Amino acid sequence: MNLVFDPWLTVRWRDGGVRTVRPAEIADPEALDLVAPRADFRGALFQFLLGLLQTAFPAEDEDEWLERWETPPSVEYLEKAFSAWAPYFFLQADGPAFLQDTKPGADFAAKDVRELLMDLGSVSNLHFNKPDGIKGLCSVCSATALYTIQANAPSGGSGHRVSMRGGGPLTSLLVPQADKGQAATLWQRLWLNVLSQEIMRQPGGRFDGQAAKDILPWLVATRSSEKKDGQTTPDHAHALQAYWGMPRRIRLDWENTVAGRCDLCGKTSETLLSRYRTRKHGVSYLGWQHPLTPYYHDPNKEDPPSAVKGQSGGISYRHWLGLTLGSNDKQPEAALVVRHFLKERWGKLGKDFRALVWAFGYQVDKGGMKALSWSDSTLPTYHVAPTQQEALALEVGRLLEVAQEAAKLLHRAVKSAWADRPGDLKDEPAIGQSFWSGTEPLFYGALEALTQTTGLEGPALLATQRQWLTGIRKTSLDLFDDWVTGEYEKDWDIERTVKARVELEKWLSRAKPMNALWKSIKQQEASV
Repeated sequence: MNLVFDPWLTVRWRDGGVRTVRPAEIADPEALDLVAPRADFRGALFQFLLGLLQTAFPAEDEDEWLERWETPPSVEYLEKAFSAWAPYFFLQADGPAFLQDTKPGADFAAKDVRELLMDLGSVSNLHFNKPDGIKGLCSVCSATALYTIQANAPSGGSGHRVSMRGGGPLTSLLVPQADKGQAATLWQRLWLNVLSQEIMRQPGGRFDGQAAKDILPWLVATRSSEKKDGQTTPDHAHALQAYWGMPRRIRLDWENTVAGRCDLCGKTSETLLSRYRTRKHGVSYLGWQHPLTPYYHDPNKEDPPSAVKGQSGGISYRHWLGLTLGSNDKQPEAALVVRHFLKERWGKLGKDFRALVWAFGYQVDKGGMKALSWSDSTLPTYHVAPTQQEALALEVGRLLEVAQEAAKLLHRAVKSAWADRPGDLKDEPAIGQSFWSGTEPLFYGALEALTQTTGLEGPALLATQRQWLTGIRKTSLDLFDDWVTGEYEKDWDIERTVKARVELEKWLSRAKPMNALWKSIKQQEASV
């Protein structure tokens, strides 16, 4: 199977139908979205196509990018652009094969195909098929699973390298919203996340020429990481290798196939992949920043940036700032593709243009070896002039500090109401989740107010801050009452409960973030 020329992508069309197409058909104006048997596969397919566009059909500058946004290429034109790269995208070949080691030797161990799936060993995850019963995968699911594991690889033990972004990185993409009732096309969904070459040419990375062997690591002998100094930095490869990272040394074994139905998508095939071969010491990436991922930065600038990972409890408004504007201290900094859109492209697309940030990724365990859950959420963006974005980030940061403190106080108070020795109780993540979901409308109402023309000034700003503080307080106390006297009641004790509620009321006003914001409000009101 050739991943450029052959029809293998399942696409939903404007008429509601679904059919399998070639990659170039993403330019068809009737194509709306990708369809996949698993949530992680869908995210991987979007990243595969973005990598293909970024590699084989890049816009030289932002003017050319805008031209292709306004006038997408024809399917025939895009296929011609892709054709030069097609020889490098065979899934099965005697020589170089897509995302696979070029020369698997006798030291490559055989593994069941189910071990290609990231959620192997996950005890509870409703997003995925359980991998224990996986015995055979069709070519399409094999290719997608291969890309998924290479892009997200967790630690596989000593010598088994994590992905370029670390184990279980978070990916954030932009999703254009419907315009005048007309759904965004698949081309728009993809092209909005493609960066022009002038933006990709960042300091600290190579962008010299278009040599395929520097971009696609499977075209040459694997850059082994057996030696201590065997890391691959941005100086060692083309910047576009960010889209084609290959930390795992894998070779799909097409000599041992089975006939039947694919255990993921259900399609019938005479050649289902049942196993693959692998060994340690694939490419060990160091210091790379993927354009589609937000990063934390070391304040002392001693350690390289660290990718934001999938989140325990999912993604909610508490992550909004880091995934859109990025916090002012770069803890974290939003993905390059999102930052560039908000600072530069939105003005070119018009103030009425609307987009969401789609954030997805695995949460892995502390050891980094097992995927615990999958996060998959969308967050709104707001059109704010670049000159106002820093001020908005500052104010949103203050609101989030209040919310984070309130969530901790609520959790502590509920445990104190539940037991004389609350420290002996395990943490209850559902308490925090109830807080974030319960205060979400309040947050987006505040954000809507802050992004108005005068929302960051004088009386309007003070009104938003005051409403936030009183709203957080009320919701926290209401949730406390629900948790200690409702269906979640444990060893209920009225004296203990009253005492815990009084403490919660006190600290919802006196805790450092709340006290600081109240003090600021009163000072500003006094100066008016």
